[in-house]
Amino acid sequence: MIRTTKINFSRNWRQSLEDLIQSALRQQVFPGIEVLVAQGENILLHQAWGRLELGPEAQETQPGTVWDIASITKPVATATSLLVLVEQGKVSLEDKLLDFFPAFDTPEKAGITLRHLLTHTSGLPALVNLFSEPMSQTEAVERLIHLPLKTPTGTAMLYGDPNFLLLGEVIRRTSGQTLSEFFHQNVAHPLGLTRTAFHPLEQGWKEPIAPTQFCTLRGQLLRGVVHDENSWVLGGEGGNAGLFSTAPDLHRFARLMLEKGALDDVRILSRAAVEAMTANQNPRHLAPRGLGWDMKGTGFGYMSCGELMATGTIGHTGFTGTSLWMEPDSGLLVIVLTNRVHVSREKNQQDMIRFRPRIHNLLVSVFGE
Repeated sequence: MIRTTKINFSRNWRQSLEDLIQSALRQQVFPGIEVLVAQGENILLHQAWGRLELGPEAQETQPGTVWDIASITKPVATATSLLVLVEQGKVSLEDKLLDFFPAFDTPEKAGITLRHLLTHTSGLPALVNLFSEPMSQTEAVERLIHLPLKTPTGTAMLYGDPNFLLLGEVIRRTSGQTLSEFFHQNVAHPLGLTRTAFHPLEQGWKEPIAPTQFCTLRGQLLRGVVHDENSWVLGGEGGNAGLFSTAPDLHRFARLMLEKGALDDVRILSRAAVEAMTANQNPRHLAPRGLGWDMKGTGFGYMSCGELMATGTIGHTGFTGTSLWMEPDSGLLVIVLTNRVHVSREKNQQDMIRFRPRIHNLLVSVFGE
């Protein structure tokens, strides 16, 4: 149930927010940032700071900027598309990967299901390199299929891109469409996400589009071109990354999750499907995960959404410097979008890790109940 939020004015929260963000800008944690906080459909804060690139002459960051949302692609595009296929009766979460890839018919891999991929419990390694040597998309998929397991299936939650790179290929093989086409036809277009897509330059989108990194592999500053190299090898839509979006569009998608699959008289998923996506699917001894979504559990330890968002909060981060977190019960949601990789791929990564819970704690202390 969506409830009305009473804003906490017991301190100068706007100054605290300004201080936190300006400090991060000075330290070059990122060149620019956009923040949207909402309670269901009600936007409580939407503001941008900094510039799209380093340097005093660069364009100022504006609300509504297009960002490379990196791994937020996993729940928004890939997991949602797969659940659409489930509802169409074309796949089941218990389908085994060997049904799609005969090479998985081995003693170690035969038990891996689509559910294992969605919850990162397949046992596949966290990382894979498909880009250090030239290869076709077909060769890249073959390398994915033959990856050795890191842990026995179902025994550990090991977050990794190979799970969703394979899911992207499952969607393509099952639907007969590219991931981009299927997502647009079944999710983005009916939901009215006008600035959420793979390959934004091919959509003819105008600025502002936040650049990410200068890529030596491709010899260019990436602006509207996927940052993730594995996704790039797989045509810019690997299932793990490649989606571009804006804060207003992500707000709309988050509302779809909060409203159990329907928004403005358009139903994308059934209530049952959304409840499954946003509930913990992992055994109690493993870190909790929904279907595509990260989840805040009851234990202690680092969470990018901070300590003050409620247990059961779902969300995801992106390597480029993006995040989306929401409380299913209260309807509170926080979207933080940056292009921190424009500064550095690695140097500012720990600074971003420290920044994320701090801004969420501050915002929840103001806008939470």
